[in-house]
Formats: sequence, C-alpha cells, structure tokens
Amino acid sequence: MPVVEKSFAIPAADGQLVRGVYRDSGHGPVGAFLHGLLSDAEGTKSMTLWQQAEHANRSWIRFDMRAHGQSDGSFDEFRISRAIEDTSLVLSLFPDRPKVLVGSSMGGWVAAHAALDPTLNIRGLVLIAPAFSFMKTIFHSLTPAEQQQWKETGFKTFESAYPDSDFTLAHNAVVDSLDYDLFSHPVSYNHPVRILHGALDDVVPVDQSVKFQKHVQSQVEIEILQQGDHRLTDDVHRITEAVDEIWPE
Repeated sequence: MPVVEKSFAIPAADGQLVRGVYRDSGHGPVGAFLHGLLSDAEGTKSMTLWQQAEHANRSWIRFDMRAHGQSDGSFDEFRISRAIEDTSLVLSLFPDRPKVLVGSSMGGWVAAHAALDPTLNIRGLVLIAPAFSFMKTIFHSLTPAEQQQWKETGFKTFESAYPDSDFTLAHNAVVDSLDYDLFSHPVSYNHPVRILHGALDDVVPVDQSVKFQKHVQSQVEIEILQQGDHRLTDDVHRITEAVDEIWPE
C-alpha cells in the first residue's frame, strides 16, 4: 500500500482547530511527536523524527497543540488539559492502531498522562526532559507576594531561558494543571518508557525525571546525557535510537 501523507485540521470541543500532518504506511504502529511549551511541530527534534519515520516507512504524526504553531488559540488560553485533549483528538485519527509517543519537555508531561488512557492503545513512550507539573513548580518558586499578585491580576509574564521567548501564563492555567499532577497518585505502565535528560539542563532539573522513575517503579528507564542541555538537539541521534529500541514489532 502506498504511503499517504495528509494535512489535517480537527475541531476541538470549543471549535478551535488542531492542525498537523501525518504519514500513513497503512499498517502497524503509529508514532507521534508532542512538542514543548512555546515550540511547535516544525522544530529540529520533530522534523528529525519525521524523517526517521519516512526512512523506516513508519506511520507518524506531528501536530501543533492549540495556542502553538499553526493551530488555533492564543497563548493566554493555554491549559494543560487542552494539550491533553488535543493529543487524544489527534491520536483518534488511528483508533485501532498501537501508538508510540515521543514527548519533549511539556510534551513529555502530556505524553506520560495520555499514556494512562487505555483507549489510546499506547505501546511505548520516549520522554525528553519531561517537564512534569511545571506550572505548579513555577508558582511555588515565587514569593507569597508574587503569587498573590498573579492570582489577583490573572496573568504573569516570565523570562524564558531562550532569547525572545518570554511568555505570559494565566493563573487559571496553574489551577487547571493541578488535576494532572502525576505525582499525586500511583502511576504504572505496561509498556516501555525511556526518559532522556541532559545533565546540563537548566530549565527542568534532572531530579524531576529521577523522581518520576522512582514514583512509577516499573517499565521506566532513565538515561542522563552528560553533555546535554534542555533541548538535547546535539543528542537527537540518541532520541531516534530510543524510538527504534521501543518500537513495537
């Protein structure tokens, strides 16, 4: 069967469109890349994985969550619940096929949560510097006065670790995120989980991934890349290798 490549635009519950592209070989597992906060489906890791899928004749999806890239929505509307909803909507394009998720930073948190839904038929995870519960972490890093001001004004602007990437988060996004804290309840997976985290990551501490591994206590392997930073673009070959290692037969 010839490979089909197709762009899509799926309406979410609020009518906004989630946009992306997939390639379908017609059989077997389907992989998907979940980007990080303020990133999109056109980044280095996303495109490298897309090219890997093309070379290996695998089915693959890359898409923008709402408030990112080509999808609808402004960033002040961003909520982790919407990111999880978007992921479920996109994966529903292939309801009967096994899935492998690769999530970067925030996308790692979304992937780890989505994989708990048995209806999505997830068979493997690769988590790249996963930013579990990062909004709660940001909130608790502030002084009590700053926390109160954020609550009262509704929004707060933060300086990004990367140039020209400052961002404004709604306080409601913090409240929304509390329902998706994976450390607040037992978590287990019946498929392989690989975590890749740079030792030089100054955005998401390596301790977060170690904590998650201990919390899950099954199926999770963590690899700390000694020269890696948060983006791990210099270690993208290790990401593609990890996908190969867990890809279902």
